[in-house]
Amino acid sequence: MRVMSRRSLLAGTCALAACASVNTSERTGNTVTALLAARIDDQHRGSGGAIAVARNGVFSFASHGVTRIDGGAPISADTTFQIASLTKVFTAFLFADAVERGEVALDEPLIRDAPQLVHEGRAITLLDLATHTSGLPLRPISRVDRSQDNPYAGYSPQELQADIAAIRLGRTPGERFEYSNFGYALLGWALAERAGRPYATLLEERILRPLRMTSTTLSPSDETRARLVQGYNGDWAPMQPWDFGALAPAGGLFSTIADLQKFLSLWSEEHGRMSAIARSMLTPARPGADAETRMALGWRVRTRNGRSIAWSNGSGGGVRSFLATSLDDRSGVIAFANMATGIGVDDIGFRALDPNEPVDVAPIPVRVAIGVAPAALDRYVGAYAYAPDDTLTIVRAGDGLAIQQGGQLISLYAETERLFFIREDNVTLEFAPAETGLSPALTLTQQGQSFLYARQ
Repeated sequence: MRVMSRRSLLAGTCALAACASVNTSERTGNTVTALLAARIDDQHRGSGGAIAVARNGVFSFASHGVTRIDGGAPISADTTFQIASLTKVFTAFLFADAVERGEVALDEPLIRDAPQLVHEGRAITLLDLATHTSGLPLRPISRVDRSQDNPYAGYSPQELQADIAAIRLGRTPGERFEYSNFGYALLGWALAERAGRPYATLLEERILRPLRMTSTTLSPSDETRARLVQGYNGDWAPMQPWDFGALAPAGGLFSTIADLQKFLSLWSEEHGRMSAIARSMLTPARPGADAETRMALGWRVRTRNGRSIAWSNGSGGGVRSFLATSLDDRSGVIAFANMATGIGVDDIGFRALDPNEPVDVAPIPVRVAIGVAPAALDRYVGAYAYAPDDTLTIVRAGDGLAIQQGGQLISLYAETERLFFIREDNVTLEFAPAETGLSPALTLTQQGQSFLYARQ
């Protein structure tokens, strides 16, 4: 997940609707269970979710809500959900395992004698792929223009090969973080090529079978799908699970919290050779998305408040998931909620491992969007700065406005002629009056705090 500024304004939308909810604990206090309940009931970011926390070798589990808004079952530890990009941690484990077996080396080239994978004499290596520092884009070139509604459906091995041939690197690999689903698909493909067995077979032989993870799969059975949570977009429209095809190593797995506990225990407990391999994944240190984050194999390792936490998240088919382990005390957390929002349950997961982490659970008011005259919208277009490294760019998008973040547009909806909101995270932007000319400033309000951005 990419942030657009130090204010942690996140991409996504979240319309409000009534949600059914059931169980689990008191709705008071700041326990992670109470925070999860507030996320579902007060902020309406899904019909249900769950969280499991590991401490001293013991997992505690809590859930809140139901699997779907139209009469779903209570969320349980056996509820199936698409874990999406959490799959990358599994792929990274297979990489570390292959290194230990002598099948590959950390820094070996992805493909020898492939000039399109080289920039200024430096080839893309497997380590570059595993740390998101390869210089490859988020998606393969053939899928760049797809929407977020199942963007990889039908992606074939032949398309993967064609996209490899079409790569043209614009910078030297290894220098900078750039999150890439395409890169992880290539990592999984390379590991399968080196081992002489399909990626799915490697998963089964080297992770799922040894850990007895019987509910984790790339191809869910009818029985597994019967336990699948329904995912939703921000407007409460049902979303289908994503089909990753040949990009499966980047996000294709389905699992349950009960099964993921077994995988996470490799870091929170002691399981001999497999735990040694798991912990070796935390050794590499490549640049991360910000100064407090470094990239390990499959994990982002963030150091804040004197604590180091390795974490990953996933978003696919209307479900947001989170996985983390503390490097300081071997505690860990798994969580998910069934709406495709920007924050998901990441903040609650971090709070489970660090009591100093903030979580915004203020109720989100129901906001109704109105139309605004094009001439008024044009007065708000431009760049606004809170600080030299914290700038928001407002652009016209269709008949409205959007925040531009790289190649991504985050839609803004008008509540009044000057007050706009994002259908997500209780964020508003209010533009200063501009009867003639351009608006001189905007005020961003988030998590109960307001920040003044002046026009550049």
